[in-house]
Amino acid sequence: MYRFSIYSPLRKWKKGDIPVSPFIYLKLATYSEKNDKILISPELMSDPEIDEIVTQLKQELDEFGKKAKKELKSLREKMMKDVT
Repeated sequence: MYRFSIYSPLRKWKKGDIPVSPFIYLKLATYSEKNDKILISPELMSDPEIDEIVTQLKQELDEFGKKAKKELKSLREKMMKDVT
């Protein structure tokens, strides 16, 4: 389950659209709310549970960072290609 995602409003950008600097947003893909708090984990009741979730979050963030950079690079290439 991924807790993070990329929002790329310029993904549908095409030649002829107003040129802008490429950008993306990083957002939570899944979460729950409780008492106006955004939660990104289930209830954690032990040190091993905490360690497991933190390890998963770190791994996912590392993977997510690579995907975000790839998406931004793709936008740059697309927009530069269509401008020239």
